Amino acid sequence: MTSPTNNPVSEEWYALRTFLLALISFFLFLGVVAAALQFQATLPAVSLVTPQPLPTLVPSSVPLDEPVLALPTITPTVFAAATPILPLTHLVQSGETLSLIANQYGLTVDSLILANNLANPDVVWAGQSLLIPGEREEEIAAAMPTTVTPILPPTAPLTATLPLTPTTLNGIPFNEIVVISPETWANIQTIYAHGQELGRDPHAFSKIGDSTIDAEHFLSRFATGPYNLGAYAFLQPTIDHFSASFARQGMAVQIGLHSWNALDPFWADKTICEPAETVIACEFRLHNPSLVLIRLGANDAGVPENFARNMRDIVTYAIAQGVIPVLGTKADRAEGSDENNTIIRQIAAEYHLPLWDFDRVAATLPQRGLDEDGIHLMAYMAHDYTQPVAFERGHALHNLTALLVLDTIRVGIMNEEG
Repeated sequence: MTSPTNNPVSEEWYALRTFLLALISFFLFLGVVAAALQFQATLPAVSLVTPQPLPTLVPSSVPLDEPVLALPTITPTVFAAATPILPLTHLVQSGETLSLIANQYGLTVDSLILANNLANPDVVWAGQSLLIPGEREEEIAAAMPTTVTPILPPTAPLTATLPLTPTTLNGIPFNEIVVISPETWANIQTIYAHGQELGRDPHAFSKIGDSTIDAEHFLSRFATGPYNLGAYAFLQPTIDHFSASFARQGMAVQIGLHSWNALDPFWADKTICEPAETVIACEFRLHNPSLVLIRLGANDAGVPENFARNMRDIVTYAIAQGVIPVLGTKADRAEGSDENNTIIRQIAAEYHLPLWDFDRVAATLPQRGLDEDGIHLMAYMAHDYTQPVAFERGHALHNLTALLVLDTIRVGIMNEEG
Protein backbone atom coordinates (compact mmCIF):
# COMPACT_ATOMS: atom_id res chain seq x y z
CA MET A 1 0.00 0.00 0.00
CA THR A 2 1.24 3.48 -0.95
CA SER A 3 1.67 6.07 1.86
CA PRO A 4 -0.45 9.33 1.51
CA THR A 5 2.64 11.46 1.98
CA ASN A 6 4.10 10.10 -1.21
CA ASN A 7 0.90 10.56 -3.32
CA PRO A 8 0.94 13.87 -5.28
CA VAL A 9 -2.80 13.68 -6.08
CA SER A 10 -3.71 13.52 -2.43
CA GLU A 11 -1.54 16.48 -1.54
CA GLU A 12 -3.16 18.64 -4.21
CA TRP A 13 -6.64 17.67 -3.08
CA TYR A 14 -5.84 18.54 0.53
CA ALA A 15 -4.52 21.98 -0.44
CA LEU A 16 -7.62 22.70 -2.54
CA ARG A 17 -9.97 21.70 0.31
CA THR A 18 -8.20 23.99 2.73
CA PHE A 19 -8.47 26.94 0.33
CA LEU A 20 -12.19 26.38 -0.20
CA LEU A 21 -12.90 26.29 3.55
CA ALA A 22 -11.05 29.57 4.10
CA LEU A 23 -12.95 31.20 1.26
CA ILE A 24 -16.31 30.10 2.67
CA SER A 25 -15.40 31.48 6.11
CA PHE A 26 -14.46 34.85 4.59
CA PHE A 27 -17.81 35.18 2.81
CA LEU A 28 -19.68 34.29 5.98
CA PHE A 29 -17.82 37.04 7.87
CA LEU A 30 -18.75 39.57 5.21
CA GLY A 31 -22.41 38.57 5.56
CA VAL A 32 -22.41 39.12 9.29
CA VAL A 33 -20.81 42.56 8.96
CA ALA A 34 -23.37 43.62 6.36
CA ALA A 35 -26.27 42.54 8.53
CA ALA A 36 -24.91 44.48 11.49
CA LEU A 37 -24.57 47.65 9.45
CA GLN A 38 -28.12 47.32 8.17
CA PHE A 39 -29.56 46.90 11.74
CA GLN A 40 -27.70 49.99 12.97
CA ALA A 41 -29.18 52.05 10.19
CA THR A 42 -32.74 51.27 11.32
CA LEU A 43 -32.22 52.59 14.93
CA PRO A 44 -33.58 56.11 15.74
CA ALA A 45 -31.08 58.82 16.49
CA VAL A 46 -30.42 59.31 20.23
CA SER A 47 -29.68 62.82 21.45
CA LEU A 48 -27.99 63.54 24.73
CA VAL A 49 -30.00 65.54 27.29
CA THR A 50 -28.24 68.30 29.13
CA PRO A 51 -29.10 68.06 32.91
CA GLN A 52 -31.07 71.01 34.27
CA PRO A 53 -30.29 72.61 37.64
CA LEU A 54 -32.64 71.84 40.53
CA PRO A 55 -35.27 74.52 41.31
CA THR A 56 -34.36 76.94 44.08
CA LEU A 57 -36.61 76.71 47.16
CA VAL A 58 -38.30 79.99 47.98
CA PRO A 59 -38.11 80.96 51.67
CA SER A 60 -41.42 81.48 53.49
CA SER A 61 -40.66 85.17 53.80
CA VAL A 62 -40.80 85.57 49.99
CA PRO A 63 -44.37 85.94 48.71
CA LEU A 64 -45.52 83.18 46.38
CA ASP A 65 -47.50 83.68 43.21
CA GLU A 66 -50.41 81.68 44.63
CA PRO A 67 -52.20 82.82 47.81
CA VAL A 68 -51.63 80.71 50.94
CA LEU A 69 -54.71 79.33 52.78
CA ALA A 70 -54.49 80.56 56.36
CA LEU A 71 -55.26 77.92 59.08
CA PRO A 72 -57.73 78.97 61.81
CA THR A 73 -56.25 79.63 65.27
CA ILE A 74 -57.42 77.01 67.80
CA THR A 75 -57.73 78.22 71.37
CA PRO A 76 -57.71 75.32 73.85
CA THR A 77 -60.61 75.20 76.26
CA VAL A 78 -59.60 74.84 79.89
CA PHE A 79 -62.12 73.02 82.05
CA ALA A 80 -62.25 73.75 85.74
CA ALA A 81 -61.35 70.69 87.79
CA ALA A 82 -64.23 69.42 89.88
CA THR A 83 -63.65 68.56 93.49
CA PRO A 84 -63.27 64.77 93.52
CA ILE A 85 -65.74 62.75 95.55
CA LEU A 86 -63.88 59.79 96.92
CA PRO A 87 -65.71 56.60 97.84
CA LEU A 88 -65.60 55.44 101.45
CA THR A 89 -63.06 52.66 101.81
CA HIS A 90 -61.75 50.47 104.61
CA LEU A 91 -58.13 49.30 104.86
CA VAL A 92 -58.17 45.72 106.14
CA GLN A 93 -56.19 45.30 109.35
CA SER A 94 -54.43 42.17 110.51
CA GLY A 95 -56.93 39.62 111.82
CA GLU A 96 -60.03 41.32 110.41
CA THR A 97 -62.67 39.33 108.58
CA LEU A 98 -65.49 40.39 106.27
CA SER A 99 -67.96 39.74 109.08
CA LEU A 100 -66.04 41.95 111.49
CA ILE A 101 -65.78 44.77 108.94
CA ALA A 102 -69.44 44.47 108.00
CA ASN A 103 -70.45 44.71 111.66
CA GLN A 104 -68.27 47.77 112.11
CA TYR A 105 -70.18 49.65 109.40
CA GLY A 106 -73.62 48.15 110.09
CA LEU A 107 -73.60 46.22 106.81
CA THR A 108 -74.16 42.65 105.72
CA VAL A 109 -71.34 40.44 104.52
CA ASP A 110 -73.20 39.95 101.21
CA SER A 111 -73.26 43.71 100.57
CA LEU A 112 -69.47 43.89 101.05
CA ILE A 113 -68.95 40.93 98.72
CA LEU A 114 -71.18 42.52 96.06
CA ALA A 115 -69.67 46.02 96.35
CA ASN A 116 -66.11 44.67 96.01
CA ASN A 117 -66.82 41.88 93.51
CA LEU A 118 -65.02 39.38 95.73
CA ALA A 119 -64.51 36.06 94.00
CA ASN A 120 -63.52 34.36 97.26
CA PRO A 121 -65.13 36.01 100.30
CA ASP A 122 -63.10 33.77 102.61
CA VAL A 123 -59.84 35.44 101.60
CA VAL A 124 -58.99 39.01 102.58
CA TRP A 125 -55.57 40.22 103.60
CA ALA A 126 -54.01 42.95 105.67
CA GLY A 127 -53.56 46.08 103.57
CA GLN A 128 -56.44 45.27 101.20
CA SER A 129 -58.74 48.23 100.46
CA LEU A 130 -62.47 47.49 100.53
CA LEU A 131 -65.23 49.75 99.19
CA ILE A 132 -67.85 50.43 101.84
CA PRO A 133 -71.25 50.66 100.15
CA GLY A 134 -73.69 53.28 101.41
CA GLU A 135 -75.27 56.65 100.76
CA ARG A 136 -72.11 58.13 99.22
CA GLU A 137 -72.51 55.80 96.24
CA GLU A 138 -75.44 57.91 94.97
CA GLU A 139 -73.43 61.10 95.44
CA ILE A 140 -70.52 59.61 93.55
CA ALA A 141 -72.76 58.34 90.75
CA ALA A 142 -74.37 61.80 90.35
CA ALA A 143 -70.96 63.44 90.00
CA MET A 144 -69.72 61.05 87.33
CA PRO A 145 -70.02 62.17 83.64
CA THR A 146 -72.63 60.26 81.65
CA THR A 147 -71.54 61.13 78.10
CA VAL A 148 -67.86 60.22 78.17
CA THR A 149 -66.65 56.67 78.57
CA PRO A 150 -62.89 56.55 79.07
CA ILE A 151 -61.08 53.78 77.25
CA LEU A 152 -58.12 52.60 79.26
CA PRO A 153 -55.19 50.80 77.69
CA PRO A 154 -54.99 47.12 78.55
CA THR A 155 -52.76 46.36 81.46
CA ALA A 156 -51.13 43.19 82.61
CA PRO A 157 -52.91 41.47 85.50
CA LEU A 158 -51.53 42.37 88.88
CA THR A 159 -49.72 39.70 90.84
CA ALA A 160 -50.35 39.78 94.57
CA THR A 161 -47.16 39.97 96.57
CA LEU A 162 -48.69 40.07 100.04
CA PRO A 163 -49.30 36.74 101.76
CA LEU A 164 -52.98 36.01 102.11
CA THR A 165 -54.38 36.05 105.63
CA PRO A 166 -56.53 32.95 106.21
CA THR A 167 -60.17 33.58 107.03
CA THR A 168 -61.15 29.97 107.67
CA LEU A 169 -59.95 27.20 109.96
CA ASN A 170 -60.43 23.65 108.71
CA GLY A 171 -63.01 25.09 106.33
CA ILE A 172 -64.98 26.91 109.05
CA PRO A 173 -65.15 30.70 108.52
CA PHE A 174 -63.76 32.73 111.40
CA ASN A 175 -67.09 34.47 111.87
CA GLU A 176 -68.67 31.11 112.68
CA ILE A 177 -66.00 30.38 115.28
CA VAL A 178 -65.90 33.86 116.81
CA VAL A 179 -69.56 34.86 116.71
CA ILE A 180 -70.13 38.56 117.42
CA SER A 181 -73.27 40.24 116.12
CA PRO A 182 -73.62 44.04 115.72
CA GLU A 183 -75.65 44.11 118.94
CA THR A 184 -72.89 42.19 120.68
CA TRP A 185 -70.27 44.66 119.50
CA ALA A 186 -72.28 47.52 120.92
CA ASN A 187 -72.81 45.69 124.21
CA ILE A 188 -69.20 44.68 124.82
CA GLN A 189 -68.05 48.20 123.98
CA THR A 190 -70.25 49.36 126.84
CA ILE A 191 -68.88 46.67 129.16
CA TYR A 192 -65.31 47.53 128.21
CA ALA A 193 -65.88 51.25 128.79
CA HIS A 194 -67.33 50.47 132.22
CA GLY A 195 -64.29 48.31 133.01
CA GLN A 196 -61.94 51.12 132.04
CA GLU A 197 -63.78 53.41 134.44
CA LEU A 198 -63.14 50.80 137.14
CA GLY A 199 -59.46 50.63 136.22
CA ARG A 200 -59.46 47.23 134.47
CA ASP A 201 -56.23 46.31 132.71
CA PRO A 202 -56.77 46.29 128.91
CA HIS A 203 -53.71 44.04 128.60
CA ALA A 204 -55.04 41.29 130.88
CA PHE A 205 -57.49 38.41 130.42
CA SER A 206 -58.56 35.69 132.86
CA LYS A 207 -59.97 32.16 132.55
CA ILE A 208 -62.81 30.31 134.26
CA GLY A 209 -62.94 26.58 133.68
CA ASP A 210 -61.91 23.02 134.33
CA SER A 211 -58.86 20.96 133.32
CA THR A 212 -59.55 21.65 129.63
CA ILE A 213 -58.06 25.11 130.06
CA ASP A 214 -55.42 24.14 132.60
CA ALA A 215 -52.25 26.17 131.94
CA GLU A 216 -50.19 23.07 131.10
CA HIS A 217 -51.89 22.76 127.70
CA PHE A 218 -53.92 25.94 127.28
CA LEU A 219 -52.22 29.04 125.83
CA SER A 220 -49.14 28.94 128.07
CA ARG A 221 -46.77 28.06 125.21
CA PHE A 222 -47.51 31.47 123.68
CA ALA A 223 -45.83 32.97 126.73
CA THR A 224 -42.86 30.63 127.06
CA GLY A 225 -42.29 29.37 123.51
CA PRO A 226 -41.33 27.80 121.27
CA TYR A 227 -44.23 27.99 118.83
CA ASN A 228 -44.73 28.66 115.12
CA LEU A 229 -47.93 30.40 114.06
CA GLY A 230 -47.29 29.80 110.36
CA ALA A 231 -50.04 31.45 108.29
CA TYR A 232 -51.57 32.75 111.54
CA ALA A 233 -48.61 35.00 112.30
CA PHE A 234 -51.04 37.95 112.18
CA LEU A 235 -52.05 36.88 115.70
CA GLN A 236 -48.62 37.70 117.15
CA PRO A 237 -49.60 41.29 118.14
CA THR A 238 -52.32 39.80 120.34
CA ILE A 239 -49.77 37.54 122.04
CA ASP A 240 -47.65 40.61 122.66
CA HIS A 241 -50.65 42.60 123.90
CA PHE A 242 -51.74 40.02 126.51
CA SER A 243 -48.24 38.70 127.23
CA ALA A 244 -48.68 38.55 131.02
CA SER A 245 -51.84 36.41 130.87
CA PHE A 246 -51.01 33.37 128.73
CA ALA A 247 -48.96 31.43 131.26
CA ARG A 248 -51.18 32.35 134.20
CA GLN A 249 -53.16 29.48 135.77
CA GLY A 250 -55.44 31.82 137.70
CA MET A 251 -57.70 31.29 140.69
CA ALA A 252 -60.76 30.27 138.63
CA VAL A 253 -59.22 27.28 136.81
CA GLN A 254 -59.49 24.00 138.70
CA ILE A 255 -59.62 20.35 137.75
CA GLY A 256 -63.23 19.19 137.96
CA LEU A 257 -64.67 22.71 138.27
CA HIS A 258 -68.46 22.92 137.91
CA SER A 259 -70.49 25.99 137.14
CA TRP A 260 -71.97 25.94 140.64
CA ASN A 261 -68.73 25.72 142.65
CA ALA A 262 -67.28 28.58 140.58
CA LEU A 263 -69.79 30.67 142.59
CA ASP A 264 -69.11 29.03 145.95
CA PRO A 265 -66.48 30.65 148.26
CA PHE A 266 -65.72 27.19 149.66
CA TRP A 267 -63.66 26.40 146.54
CA ALA A 268 -61.45 29.48 146.75
CA ASP A 269 -57.85 29.21 147.96
CA LYS A 270 -58.04 30.60 151.51
CA THR A 271 -54.31 31.36 151.51
CA ILE A 272 -54.73 33.85 148.69
CA CYS A 273 -58.39 34.77 148.43
CA GLU A 274 -60.28 36.90 150.94
CA PRO A 275 -63.02 35.47 153.19
CA ALA A 276 -66.33 34.89 151.37
CA GLU A 277 -64.61 35.55 148.03
CA THR A 278 -65.45 33.18 145.17
CA VAL A 279 -62.79 31.89 142.80
CA ILE A 280 -64.06 34.34 140.17
CA ALA A 281 -64.07 37.36 142.47
CA CYS A 282 -60.62 36.40 143.74
CA GLU A 283 -59.25 36.11 140.20
CA PHE A 284 -60.74 39.45 139.13
CA ARG A 285 -59.22 41.17 142.16
CA LEU A 286 -55.76 39.65 141.70
CA HIS A 287 -55.36 39.86 137.92
CA ASN A 288 -57.72 42.77 137.12
CA PRO A 289 -58.70 41.55 133.61
CA SER A 290 -60.69 43.35 130.96
CA LEU A 291 -62.14 40.10 129.58
CA VAL A 292 -62.54 36.49 130.69
CA LEU A 293 -62.68 33.21 128.75
CA ILE A 294 -65.33 30.88 130.23
CA ARG A 295 -65.07 27.15 129.44
CA LEU A 296 -67.48 25.15 131.60
CA GLY A 297 -70.00 22.38 131.07
CA ALA A 298 -68.11 19.08 130.94
CA ASN A 299 -68.71 18.52 134.69
CA ASP A 300 -72.33 19.73 134.62
CA ALA A 301 -73.90 16.70 132.98
CA GLY A 302 -77.54 15.93 133.71
CA VAL A 303 -78.48 19.24 135.34
CA PRO A 304 -79.25 21.58 132.42
CA GLU A 305 -81.47 23.93 134.47
CA ASN A 306 -78.81 24.40 137.13
CA PHE A 307 -76.11 24.82 134.52
CA ALA A 308 -78.10 27.52 132.70
CA ARG A 309 -78.85 29.38 135.95
CA ASN A 310 -75.23 29.27 137.12
CA MET A 311 -73.88 30.42 133.77
CA ARG A 312 -76.26 33.38 133.83
CA ASP A 313 -75.05 34.27 137.32
CA ILE A 314 -71.42 34.09 136.20
CA VAL A 315 -71.87 36.36 133.17
CA THR A 316 -74.01 38.80 135.16
CA TYR A 317 -71.27 39.13 137.76
CA ALA A 318 -68.57 39.61 135.11
CA ILE A 319 -70.58 42.30 133.32
CA ALA A 320 -71.13 44.18 136.59
CA GLN A 321 -67.37 44.08 137.18
CA GLY A 322 -66.61 45.60 133.78
CA VAL A 323 -65.12 42.34 132.47
CA ILE A 324 -66.23 41.09 129.01
CA PRO A 325 -67.42 37.46 129.34
CA VAL A 326 -66.54 35.23 126.37
CA LEU A 327 -68.53 32.00 126.37
CA GLY A 328 -66.86 28.93 124.87
CA THR A 329 -68.47 25.71 123.65
CA LYS A 330 -66.83 22.35 124.29
CA ALA A 331 -65.85 19.36 122.16
CA ASP A 332 -67.06 16.57 124.47
CA ARG A 333 -70.53 15.13 124.85
CA ALA A 334 -70.22 14.29 128.55
CA GLU A 335 -73.94 14.87 129.09
CA GLY A 336 -74.75 12.44 126.29
CA SER A 337 -75.79 15.19 123.88
CA ASP A 338 -74.99 18.73 122.81
CA GLU A 339 -77.32 20.09 125.49
CA ASN A 340 -74.84 22.22 127.42
CA ASN A 341 -73.41 23.74 124.24
CA THR A 342 -76.94 24.70 123.24
CA ILE A 343 -77.37 26.44 126.59
CA ILE A 344 -74.06 28.27 126.15
CA ARG A 345 -75.08 29.50 122.69
CA GLN A 346 -78.46 30.63 123.97
CA ILE A 347 -76.96 32.64 126.84
CA ALA A 348 -74.42 34.28 124.52
CA ALA A 349 -77.25 35.37 122.20
CA GLU A 350 -79.51 36.41 125.10
CA TYR A 351 -76.88 38.60 126.77
CA HIS A 352 -75.27 39.76 123.50
CA LEU A 353 -71.90 38.29 124.44
CA PRO A 354 -69.07 36.92 122.25
CA LEU A 355 -69.37 33.23 121.48
CA TRP A 356 -66.20 31.18 121.09
CA ASP A 357 -67.76 28.23 119.25
CA PHE A 358 -64.94 25.70 119.45
CA ASP A 359 -67.48 22.90 119.02
CA ARG A 360 -67.76 23.86 115.33
CA VAL A 361 -64.04 23.27 114.83
CA ALA A 362 -64.02 20.10 116.95
CA ALA A 363 -66.49 18.59 114.48
CA THR A 364 -63.76 18.72 111.80
CA LEU A 365 -61.22 16.75 113.89
CA PRO A 366 -60.66 13.01 114.23
CA GLN A 367 -62.56 11.86 117.35
CA ARG A 368 -63.66 15.50 117.75
CA GLY A 369 -60.09 16.26 118.85
CA LEU A 370 -60.57 14.25 122.05
CA ASP A 371 -58.26 11.78 123.76
CA GLU A 372 -59.28 8.21 124.56
CA ASP A 373 -61.38 9.23 127.58
CA GLY A 374 -63.71 11.28 125.35
CA ILE A 375 -63.43 14.30 127.67
CA HIS A 376 -59.94 15.73 127.50
CA LEU A 377 -58.47 17.16 124.33
CA MET A 378 -55.67 15.45 122.45
CA ALA A 379 -52.35 17.17 123.21
CA TYR A 380 -49.99 18.74 120.70
CA MET A 381 -46.87 19.97 122.41
CA ALA A 382 -45.07 21.19 119.26
CA HIS A 383 -47.38 24.20 118.74
CA ASP A 384 -46.15 24.33 115.14
CA TYR A 385 -48.97 25.51 112.90
CA THR A 386 -46.98 24.90 109.74
CA GLN A 387 -47.50 21.16 110.29
CA PRO A 388 -50.71 19.49 109.05
CA VAL A 389 -50.95 17.40 112.23
CA ALA A 390 -51.58 20.59 114.23
CA PHE A 391 -54.96 20.90 112.50
CA GLU A 392 -55.98 17.43 113.65
CA ARG A 393 -55.32 17.83 117.40
CA GLY A 394 -57.79 19.16 119.92
CA HIS A 395 -55.49 21.26 122.10
CA ALA A 396 -53.73 22.77 119.08
CA LEU A 397 -56.94 24.20 117.64
CA HIS A 398 -58.41 24.96 121.05
CA ASN A 399 -55.46 27.28 121.61
CA LEU A 400 -55.58 28.74 118.10
CA THR A 401 -59.31 29.51 118.25
CA ALA A 402 -58.92 31.09 121.70
CA LEU A 403 -56.21 33.28 120.22
CA LEU A 404 -58.57 34.24 117.39
CA VAL A 405 -61.17 35.34 119.94
CA LEU A 406 -58.69 37.46 121.84
CA ASP A 407 -57.38 38.99 118.62
CA THR A 408 -60.86 39.86 117.34
CA ILE A 409 -61.78 41.65 120.58
CA ARG A 410 -58.41 43.36 120.87
CA VAL A 411 -58.67 44.80 117.35
CA GLY A 412 -62.38 45.59 117.46
CA ILE A 413 -62.78 46.95 120.99
CA MET A 414 -59.40 48.00 122.27
CA ASN A 415 -58.57 49.88 119.07
CA GLU A 416 -55.24 48.12 118.75
CA GLU A 417 -53.88 47.55 115.26
CA GLY A 418 -51.81 44.54 114.41
